Formats: sequence, C-alpha cells, structure tokens
Amino acid sequence: MHASFFAARLVALAAIASVVSGLPAGCDRNATVQSGDTCDAISARHNVSTYQLATVNSGIIDPSCDNLFIGEVLCLGISDQDCNVTHVMQAGDTCHSVANATGIPINTLLTNNPNVNTICTNVYAGEVLCTASQIYVNIKSN
Repeated sequence: MHASFFAARLVALAAIASVVSGLPAGCDRNATVQSGDTCDAISARHNVSTYQLATVNSGIIDPSCDNLFIGEVLCLGISDQDCNVTHVMQAGDTCHSVANATGIPINTLLTNNPNVNTICTNVYAGEVLCTASQIYVNIKSN
C-alpha cells in the first residue's frame, strides 16, 4: 500500500511538472486556475491585462477563454515584457478617461492593448487593460 501511495504521488508530481514546464520561456510569474475563474478574474486578481494573459498563454487558452480548468498553471508575464500596472474597466469607462486617470497618453494605452481598436468601442466592463507608462509591444506567446 505504501508503494502504491508513493507511485501515485510521483504521478501527480510528474503531471504538475509537465503543466509548469509548458509555460513560455521567460515566464516570470504564474497563477493556478481556481474554481470559477475567468480570464478577466485572473487578470484583475494578478494585475495582468486580459490581452497579455491571452497572448502569453495562446497555446493553452482559446480565444474565448472558455477552456480553463482547475489546477491549470498559466503564465502571467514574460521577463522584461510584463505589464503589471492595470485598470479593470468599469461601466462608463472610456479609453480617454482611463488614460487621463492613470496619467498616460492615449497612444501608450492603445499600444499596450493592441486588442483595443483605435476608437475604443470594443472594450467591456471587467476587461483588464495595461496602463503602464512603459511600452510593452513585443509580448511573446509560447
């Protein structure tokens, strides 16, 4: 019985190692999916834009982010390309109001969030945007 318990632990550790090793090269922080998580919830909790989370995990997360599973490890940011200054969009927010409130030029906001169109009509409440003053344009996916 002790041997089978030990073997089960080894299998579990191997599974965890294979999930973690699937993270992109240079991943400098990660999070484990919890029950009820969505991409927006993970992004808000860990100060990572929804775009960045999806981009660095493009081999794991599908475009609609409906394939998360409990215990899955996701990369939150790549070294030297990790925007961790964010704003969670609220009803009534506009790109201009967010840029003004965070003290960054609108062009910086749009460059750091290439999923947002130039007239900012495709953002939604709950979406997490990068609001850093530094440009993070070379985010790599795995």
